[in-house]
Amino acid sequence: MPERRFNVLPEEGFAALRPLVIARIRDTAKRACGELFEALLPGNARRLLTECFVRIGAHEGTVWLIDDAREALVPRFNSGPKAQDLVGVFRQPLDRGIISLAFVSEQSICENDVYRNDRQDRTVDEKLDQLTCAMLAVPIAFGRELRGVVSAVKLKARDSKTPDPVGFSSGDLRFAELVTSIIGCLLDAKLVELCLALEE
Repeated sequence: MPERRFNVLPEEGFAALRPLVIARIRDTAKRACGELFEALLPGNARRLLTECFVRIGAHEGTVWLIDDAREALVPRFNSGPKAQDLVGVFRQPLDRGIISLAFVSEQSICENDVYRNDRQDRTVDEKLDQLTCAMLAVPIAFGRELRGVVSAVKLKARDSKTPDPVGFSSGDLRFAELVTSIIGCLLDAKLVELCLALEE
């Protein structure tokens, strides 16, 4: 059976406004990548992100967003206990680290035994006195453009002698990609509401 589509004819009067609306959404999305990102992130999106991290067995997750100069990714949301030491404080240059590789390549990454990978930038681990054992990194787009990366990690103390936690699976990555895509859609809906003053 052929797939049925729900079609809506565009309102004739809206056509002339389309470029203006798109420009406004892009500009608002760019501004939203700053320190007020959490104010834009709908409550349902925040809960969905947190539930995703729990479901895939991550110890915490982070939303990294590109800065104005497009030189670094900045953590704007983190679900972990040390969020205040990371969010808005750290900057991940685009020329190093697995997070940046996911952004630049526009490809998701699933990496276990992360601390054995020479591409890992260990600055955050050193700052927070931890060891990243496994990582997922999924690019996130909203406002009609790639804006950052959602990451999830499994950690242990830097001096711990305990075995590494079980790594992420390909199924974990697929689920994180699905949730990240939904988060992008929720952010787009919020941007449209704000730009067109549709909030009730």
